[in-house]
Amino acid sequence: MSKDDKKAVFKSFIEKHDILVVDKNPTSRSRLIKIMSDLGSKRHMIHSVGSFKEAIDIINEKNIGVVLSDYFIGGGSGFDLFKLAREKNPAKKICLILVTSDLNQSTVAKAAEEDVDSYVIKPFTVESIQENLVNTIADKVKPSKYIVTIEEGKELITQGKYDEAIAKLQEALPLSKKPALAMFYIGQAEFLKQITDQAQGSYKKGLSYNNIHFKCLSGLFDLLMSRNQYVEAYEIVKKVAKYFPASPDRLQQVIRLAVQTNNFQDMLSYYELFTSLDERTNSTINYIGAGLYVSGKYFMINNAKDEALKIFEAIGVSCSIFTKYPRAIITVLVENNMVNEAEKFLGRFDPSTRSELDYLISDYLVDSIKFNDANRLVKSGLELYNKNIKDQRCMQIMIKSMRECGYKEDKINDFEFEMNKIWPEKNAA
Repeated sequence: MSKDDKKAVFKSFIEKHDILVVDKNPTSRSRLIKIMSDLGSKRHMIHSVGSFKEAIDIINEKNIGVVLSDYFIGGGSGFDLFKLAREKNPAKKICLILVTSDLNQSTVAKAAEEDVDSYVIKPFTVESIQENLVNTIADKVKPSKYIVTIEEGKELITQGKYDEAIAKLQEALPLSKKPALAMFYIGQAEFLKQITDQAQGSYKKGLSYNNIHFKCLSGLFDLLMSRNQYVEAYEIVKKVAKYFPASPDRLQQVIRLAVQTNNFQDMLSYYELFTSLDERTNSTINYIGAGLYVSGKYFMINNAKDEALKIFEAIGVSCSIFTKYPRAIITVLVENNMVNEAEKFLGRFDPSTRSELDYLISDYLVDSIKFNDANRLVKSGLELYNKNIKDQRCMQIMIKSMRECGYKEDKINDFEFEMNKIWPEKNAA
């Protein structure tokens, strides 16, 4: 297609479609609006927003043909937005262009082949965006033979004609110097055909063309998980988490696998990803809290106390809305006779929670190593018990203190019987 033909396609396209600009920075949005207007878009057909939710609302309401989105946006990322835009308009030719200020992010955009149509690097000029948009829209409206062949192969996959799809997709291979996308869909057809060894080879072949190709990584991850090859799957999802914008679902996935495969040394890096999220749901907070706690306990058991304390500190900063976490940390610290550290985490409780179960148990545990007073521990232990607040460690401390104070063995045996009944597995040894 000649340059003039591409410009004609571009002009026709933007006259018929609305443009969406998504950027947290109002100045950047204003600049992109002016550039799009200068390129021929009607001002009333250009929409600009600063957040993920607003962008989705516009996509639902308007005839959007081009989305220009910053890499990170309020409530998600440009990648998340593009994924939803495609899902909501699967049959529509919508151009998805990532705007980035980082060359590394542009590399990631290339690796997200098919999920991102193009990318623009800040600072940009009218000329650079015009050339980018003209080529991107022309390729979208009149795609290359390579893309057409892949689309034909994809259609055969949806029809369940896997052998025909593989044959068609193999026709696409010589049409590109780096046919990672074609290899991905060959792998998909093989995976659906349940010839998983061949599928694994196809995904890896795709990654030989682009070692962080998003779809090939995702396909290989799904295959490894289906085989319960969790160690290998973890290495794949770890790479995805490293290169692609964090999302709550992906973060939860990588945390779960890190714990499952005993990769506790990686947990603080996932905590950094967690802190980069614009919006943190309670579910995500709970996931990172659980992953951090298990990792911290692992390091404490293995006598790496400084590493454990770093992890526990991260929980204290970000996860204390769930009072079970400071309580669990204090329990571990008390078991290791770390009174100063335990007292510090007791201060992590919000004052409004200090009449609740988790705080009262934690306070008792701290007292148990702070004061060498058996009578005090029996009295406060019985106060908890009479409020129906029962914790195994607290009852063990109270029973030990009762013996030190000379309580009758019959009374002590009653508490021991109840404790063994509540926690039979824990007390079996």
